Amino acid sequence: MTHRDDQHRTTWREPIPTNEERAARAIESERRAERDRLWDLLRTAGWCAFWCCAGLFGIALGLHSTDLGTGTIWFYGGLAIGNAGMLLTIHAAYVRARERGDIE
Repeated sequence: MTHRDDQHRTTWREPIPTNEERAARAIESERRAERDRLWDLLRTAGWCAFWCCAGLFGIALGLHSTDLGTGTIWFYGGLAIGNAGMLLTIHAAYVRARERGDIE
């Protein structure tokens, strides 16, 4: 046997958001996504500048050195560090952009 109250029991539901509330949520979500994309771009540019300076430092030491062997090591080491660092930084930014959905 069931009680009459059990049959007519109501549950509380969250109110359906209005179109304005949905639009406000969408605008806020878009603003946050754009902010995240911009910070990632600035972070990537900063790391590329760092690797460029690190590579230039090695090249400068190679050009400044009076020993041919040591100068050659510094010179090509600077080229490798600068180029590899920037390449890996850009690749990491590409992977992050794909994970965020910025790139298909």
